[in-house]
Amino acid sequence: MSKVRHGYVLRISLSVLLTFLVSTSYAQGLSTSQSNDPEDENKRVEDLEKRLQQLEPPKPAKIVELPWEIETEKYYPSNTIPISEVMDKGTKIHFNVIKNDPNYKRPVYEEHWHSTYWGGRWSYVPMRIHYALHRLFTTYDIGISGELNFKQNVGIDFPMFQNKTDLDLYIIVFQTTVTDVYTKGNQVIVVGTPERNGAQVLTIKTGNLNPADLKKLLLIQLATPLGHELDYSLIVYEPPDYWLKQIQKAKEQK
Repeated sequence: MSKVRHGYVLRISLSVLLTFLVSTSYAQGLSTSQSNDPEDENKRVEDLEKRLQQLEPPKPAKIVELPWEIETEKYYPSNTIPISEVMDKGTKIHFNVIKNDPNYKRPVYEEHWHSTYWGGRWSYVPMRIHYALHRLFTTYDIGISGELNFKQNVGIDFPMFQNKTDLDLYIIVFQTTVTDVYTKGNQVIVVGTPERNGAQVLTIKTGNLNPADLKKLLLIQLATPLGHELDYSLIVYEPPDYWLKQIQKAKEQK
């Protein structure tokens, strides 16, 4: 028998064996999981249906933007200018790096993204793809629930500081070493050198920002030193005394 023929027969034999083993394992799994109690079986089906709902859309669909992204785009700042102009004519502002891991490798999958974890809170596939597409994320320290949800979606943990009179804007950057931050109008330019790995979390003070239009969002742009955009994020502007105002509102409601 020729080597080619021998290899072909061997591949076919291995394929048949693998199919048999998978089928046997699947059948054994079904036999052990099946219950004679209709209520148990119905509950099992309901649990599987809920998990499926947490994983994918109800019908096949092409999703370019998630619903909240479409809504956010309505408040995209007008009169934006080129990144190079912000870097040249804008204001250079101070930033603090509160987390820096140059060897960080973004995981393909995290345990808590599974559909059985916390009722599938972070398992929705379109959401997972959305986060995987970006390397720049922004948030504020404006609540425990929001903080938990944001960190679990982004996939890294970092300290947050609730400053009553000097609010921080948190900027999470993957695969980039940040060197400078500039601002002009409703734009904030985060300049950095692209890297193969790495994660940084930096903060800037909202008191150092001077949005031209408070009815529009802040446009945070990650760019190379030559002014080429790598990614962007939109976020509402919150004043430095955000938390102080929240405390005052809580007192007034009592």
